[in-house]
Amino acid sequence: MKKMLKVALALLLAGTLFGCSKPAETPTEDGKTTDPETSDIKVAIVLSTGGLGDKNFNDMSYDGLKQAEADFGITFDYIEPTSASDFEAGYRQFADTGEYDLIIGLAADQEDALKTVAADYPEQKFSIIDSSLDIANVSAVSTKWQEQTFLCGVYAGLATLSDMEKANEDNVLGVILGMDNPNLRKGVVGFEAGVRYVNADAKILEAVVGNFNDANKGKEIAMSMYNQGADFIQHIAGASGLGVFTAAKEANRYAFGVGGNQNAIEPDYIAATSIRNVNEMVYNEVKNFVEGNWQEGLKVSGLKEDAVGYSNELSNVVPNEDIAAAIEEIKAKIQSGELVICETAEELDAWVEANQYSK
Repeated sequence: MKKMLKVALALLLAGTLFGCSKPAETPTEDGKTTDPETSDIKVAIVLSTGGLGDKNFNDMSYDGLKQAEADFGITFDYIEPTSASDFEAGYRQFADTGEYDLIIGLAADQEDALKTVAADYPEQKFSIIDSSLDIANVSAVSTKWQEQTFLCGVYAGLATLSDMEKANEDNVLGVILGMDNPNLRKGVVGFEAGVRYVNADAKILEAVVGNFNDANKGKEIAMSMYNQGADFIQHIAGASGLGVFTAAKEANRYAFGVGGNQNAIEPDYIAATSIRNVNEMVYNEVKNFVEGNWQEGLKVSGLKEDAVGYSNELSNVVPNEDIAAAIEEIKAKIQSGELVICETAEELDAWVEANQYSK
């Protein structure tokens, strides 16, 4: 009886949390639509706490599944947790049904929940994006965060000393995290290393919002940094980063996006985006499963594999020729292995001392 009550409760909760999807329709030559060939494969995803509409990690993950749905005829369900305490329940609800061929999670803050549930369901296949987790029945797809943000750091370090319209003479920059976790900390290190590689004397302000979905606090922190002299701020904050863009516009300063190309959100104020193609990472996990190539274990990629990078496409902010050339030259050094970026704050000072850019 207790077990039945637990199942009933789980199903009731699932009804409030689950979002559903069906295979997308495919246009025919005459403009009409038909259903694609459907697959028996069902996928589930536990989104991050920012939820859909963050114009970032969650939206990109959802887009990756929608593309997989259109290409392969899979179906998928999703959960939008409101707090980290919902992660384990989300995984467990999906795994309990036994219906899902692959369950996908997002980011390092879901690792503890996934480890617990994966141990209880050894036959269930899981994937997790943006995680270095290396355990049985889990495929972890990780990118080099330090390489993702480095080139925007280079841009900021050079541009703050330039005559760009919204730059000032204070040589102060900022970086804002949504939550404090190891992967995102590597992003902070990458941005700061990029700045100091070309501008060793720059002052870099750091702050943590404490939430991926608090644009008001993101704006408040960013305004404080701009008031302290920062003219460029890199956000790594999910939907909280939307507040950074609002602050950049109000303060007439610059910001950097993260994840999918965010430049078009405020093209006069977002100078570039630290790119990571999360949609492709999610899509490829499903593709590998559909094609029988899915494997457990850790996979890591970076600039060399074009998994991360830098883009100023769709931005109206144009770096001068010297800055643009320096970014491309430094990118090539990283891709060739000539320049290897440190990963931790403890390594940063020594790394900067040993690595200084010269034309």
